[in-house]
Amino acid sequence: MELVHKLLWLLKPEGIQWLIQAGGLPAICLIIFAETGFFALLPGDSLLVLCGIFAATPGADGRPLLPLSTMLALVPVCAIVGDQVGYWIGTWFGRALYSWRDVSVLGIPIFKQAYLKKTEDFYGRWGTFFIVAGRWVPIVRTFAPIVAGVIKMPLRTFLPYNVIGAFTWVWSMLLAGYFLPPVLQRVWPGFDLARNIDKIALGIVFLSVLPIAWTVYKERSNPPAGSGGEAR
Repeated sequence: MELVHKLLWLLKPEGIQWLIQAGGLPAICLIIFAETGFFALLPGDSLLVLCGIFAATPGADGRPLLPLSTMLALVPVCAIVGDQVGYWIGTWFGRALYSWRDVSVLGIPIFKQAYLKKTEDFYGRWGTFFIVAGRWVPIVRTFAPIVAGVIKMPLRTFLPYNVIGAFTWVWSMLLAGYFLPPVLQRVWPGFDLARNIDKIALGIVFLSVLPIAWTVYKERSNPPAGSGGEAR
């Protein structure tokens, strides 16, 4: 139980600040790589915004606590590699998945090839959108590249959107943390962005989920011709 409490503490603003201060740039790169590739529930959004705040904060020697230019160049590469690893995991797992038979337990379908085909069709229409937009949504950014690998999205299609998603996500979060504090101080005097970083990240996630939710809603409301509706 104590271990669980420590892990949950690492997801809080205080825990994320400790991670940055204790691990520095290597820890930041490792967390972004792991969360985008295969390990969900890491604090990627909050971490990046807080890194931006640290980059705008001078230390005792007058230099920023973190180098913004280095993070802008290096961290997106870690996000690209993480997504690529997730894609390869999905590719490896997908080879076996396509040979599975339909599985039901007590009459409840657990796995059907029809579900896999529907996912493949969905990714054929919206997969590149999810690879990019899913970067701003926890859990989705971890599993989107894995699913892309499972349904055999061509690498030449996946890779450019992986790169676009990585740079736009990392840069937007870092620069938000870098430029937001003085703006918020004018609008909301006394507001401590660092202590409320989890709330800011949740707000960003909420706004990011809206276009994805709308896409899924449209897909379910207007299934493509020939899909036959829900697979049964």
